[in-house]
Amino acid sequence: MELSRLIEIRDAMPSDPEYLDYYARGDKNSMGQTRHDAHHGEEVYDLGMKSLLPQLEAIFGPLLDEVTREFTLPTALRSHDVGRAIDIDKHDTEGARVMKDYLERRGVPHEITAHVCRLIVLHRASRVLKSGIRDAAHAILVIADKCIGDERRVREDKARKLNFLRIFGYGKWSLARRNWWHNAAHDRVNFAIKNAIVRVDVENNPGHSKPTGEIVLQLTIDEKVASIKEIVSLDWFADSFHACGKAAEYFGLFFRLEFNGIRYKWTWLDKPNRKGAWLPMGTTTLPR
Repeated sequence: MELSRLIEIRDAMPSDPEYLDYYARGDKNSMGQTRHDAHHGEEVYDLGMKSLLPQLEAIFGPLLDEVTREFTLPTALRSHDVGRAIDIDKHDTEGARVMKDYLERRGVPHEITAHVCRLIVLHRASRVLKSGIRDAAHAILVIADKCIGDERRVREDKARKLNFLRIFGYGKWSLARRNWWHNAAHDRVNFAIKNAIVRVDVENNPGHSKPTGEIVLQLTIDEKVASIKEIVSLDWFADSFHACGKAAEYFGLFFRLEFNGIRYKWTWLDKPNRKGAWLPMGTTTLPR
């Protein structure tokens, strides 16, 4: 199949009723969580293709072959969550099954379809922590997916409540910091994130054959809604950020978090027992 035809299929997806129906059903199944709709797919696509990949290739040169850059990766970024239409808990494998059928009916060759499906199956943090990062496209998908999360993903009814509650109280006494409904902590943390930027921050050191540095998720936080201390201690963020660490490591980089201008790194406090914490980088003398 010619690349031009693959690009046609790729570009038709955001307006394809069949594709949009998968995301609509998946978002309906996910009503107790933040948005997982087609717009989320486009956010992940934009972060991966328009921000992260260009930054990385400006440093390392071309990372992907033409088909992977123009079709495989953008398709996987865009469609990684379509499996929620079938089963939220198994949305990785179900998403691969959905996209296998979707792409095969449009004549996409088996080897290209298989690569898209493999990326979808492997995008979840649990699989990354178990099996590692397979290739550059996989690393970009993992970071793009795990670093999307801010107030725009909070559903309108919850966002209105949090915006009202933040008027009352201050600091730890802020009413917006309390968990007023099921899964409220997840909504609060996302609503507290007012801006999120992924930046590749590297330097060329004479003693190193390759650039060294960091992939940084820079977050602007409204601490009337959630404190930074609360965010860095959340267990359900830990796996996602560790997966980003694995993805950054694939490029020879570290993964860092930055909250309101203060950069944090993961520090093992008791490695045999797998106890660690995100700490401001100036608070420890341990090696990076």
